[in-house]
Amino acid sequence: MTGFKPVKTKRTSESILEQIKQLIIEGQLSPGDKLLTERELSVRLQVSRASVREALSALNLAGILEIRHGEGIYVKRPGPNAVIEPLAFLLLLEKDKLQNILEVRKALEVEAAGLAAERCPADLLQEMKKVVEEMEEDLLSGGARAEELDLRLHLTVAQASRNPLLSRLMNTVQETMNQTLRVTRALWLSATAGTTRRLFEEHREIYLAIADRDKERARDIMYRHLWKVEVELARVNLTEHDGQQ
Repeated sequence: MTGFKPVKTKRTSESILEQIKQLIIEGQLSPGDKLLTERELSVRLQVSRASVREALSALNLAGILEIRHGEGIYVKRPGPNAVIEPLAFLLLLEKDKLQNILEVRKALEVEAAGLAAERCPADLLQEMKKVVEEMEEDLLSGGARAEELDLRLHLTVAQASRNPLLSRLMNTVQETMNQTLRVTRALWLSATAGTTRRLFEEHREIYLAIADRDKERARDIMYRHLWKVEVELARVNLTEHDGQQ
């Protein structure tokens, strides 16, 4: 395997990602092929094993590589999620560009809320109601499950759109959002008085609009909810960045 070149850029793991992706595009690596070991890649690329490990983990998460413990690293064969995997790969490369991901999320979720108001079946409406009730209970008991329940509600709304592609896109975006925002979200919730109560009320309003089959209200509430989240997270990120200078 001769296609690998020493990495000499600052963003080491991203350079490794790009090289492996390019080798796949060029056909030097094909589905089912076994890669060099982590140690061999480190030597060939002249980078640390930690950088190689980070890049391989990202490619594994994106569904491009498969890490088989005790066997090696393989180029994954395309499966039923092959249409989604390039987006997952792109999002991994974009995870430092929070604004881009938030805008994608807004575009998907506003439409998902509108479609859910039109199409949501009784079982998913009941699931939304159950999640909202659990949110209220969790709020009163300290909010330990806030992140889990927030994600569950948004994914249920996407599922209720009855568009399988939209639902899968939402799952892909949310996975990247969770990795990117976990620390920031915790800082935001702890620093902003009344945030958890307001988030609960907005989630309840989204559910009620969908239950009332009010498409425009569902879209409007979801848009305003995500816009507020976007503004608050940007503010916390800016504050955190300024504090580190």
